[in-house]
Amino acid sequence: MKIEIKSRDGIGILAAFAEQVGGNVINGRVDVPEKFGTGFMQGYSFDERLRMMIVRYELHRDFAVSRKNQPANMLLFNFQHIITSSQTQTGTKLQPSVQITTQGLNAELFVPKNTIQNSISLSIDAEYLRELIGVRIDHPLINSILDNKQPLLFEEFISVPLLKVVEDIVSSKVPALLQDFYYKLKSQELICQLLISLVRRDEKKVYGFNTADIKMLYKVKDRLLQNIEKAPTIAELSNFSGMSETKLKRLFHQVFGKSIFQYFQNSRMQEAARLLKKGLSVSEVGYQLGFSNLGHFTKVFEQVIGVKPKRYSKLKDN
Repeated sequence: MKIEIKSRDGIGILAAFAEQVGGNVINGRVDVPEKFGTGFMQGYSFDERLRMMIVRYELHRDFAVSRKNQPANMLLFNFQHIITSSQTQTGTKLQPSVQITTQGLNAELFVPKNTIQNSISLSIDAEYLRELIGVRIDHPLINSILDNKQPLLFEEFISVPLLKVVEDIVSSKVPALLQDFYYKLKSQELICQLLISLVRRDEKKVYGFNTADIKMLYKVKDRLLQNIEKAPTIAELSNFSGMSETKLKRLFHQVFGKSIFQYFQNSRMQEAARLLKKGLSVSEVGYQLGFSNLGHFTKVFEQVIGVKPKRYSKLKDN
């Protein structure tokens, strides 16, 4: 099943999704019929410059979402794997992250059947975002996003402040008369918290790239995380991608905001945090992730997560 979105009216994705699953768009929401799966897709169009989509569903068949001919003035922020649910797959390793795409970058998302989708997507006019900020930020990456003159993609791990805003969006009970006002403010808050994370990056120059580069970088990321105990070498990843080591390292750092090894270690510690939440001991987690020296594991965990693993384990239910 393929959902192709070409509409520019803000409801194209809802109409296309409803048609594919045999549902109806009612008050900006599509509920998935039981024979196709469970969950819903909810859209909010505050005006032509800012829109939000909340996605929480699982389908019983493979499907793909293809975005084509999207307006070049719109930026897309896709906060993915961020809504916690009792339905979340046991042992899932999908980490909360946000993708930022510019210049109507065409993208196709393939979703295997019985995969739970939980995300919040925002599309905002680049000039409108610059108006909201009010000043030009002296940061190459932020200015490249706001200028919106070339196809770019960035991905960032979700911070705690971002997760707090997501929780507000998902759990707040807002009277219908105030929903548009409330969610518009929360949309802006999400983008603001994301920009706070992005300005911490140290890019001096931003490079454009094509869709083939993007697809390959995500294949490299998947290859990198195949074995969380041991990272492949840069030479191995360069040979796998067909890129020179210099190009691979440069584009990977630009998209993900970290060097290849830093990204691996960060993902490794996110997995460690997940295992600690499941009740495994610090030594069990350290050895399972390939650390022979638990002192080194503790040091890396604290650098990435912010607290020592033993302390984190005690705080996990708070």
